[in-house]
Amino acid sequence: MSEVSGTVRSADGAPIEGVVVMGGTSTTRKRIAKEGSALVRPDMALFFWCTGFLPVTRLVNAGEPQVDVVLRPAVMRASV
Repeated sequence: MSEVSGTVRSADGAPIEGVVVMGGTSTTRKRIAKEGSALVRPDMALFFWCTGFLPVTRLVNAGEPQVDVVLRPAVMRASV
């Protein structure tokens, strides 16, 4: 299996530390650092989770060596 590298950033461009990344149909799971990380290529998709942000799913094309993702903040509305 080949690897895919990349970074996860906030909407303002700041790297996010502690994002959990999981690969499609495999059980590959890794917490990434601010400077990015390498992950064994999943079968079909990457899933990104981090507290305070909306989760993101990213399809990975064959031969795609770099995956960069932007996570948007999760906004909670106060009830009236």
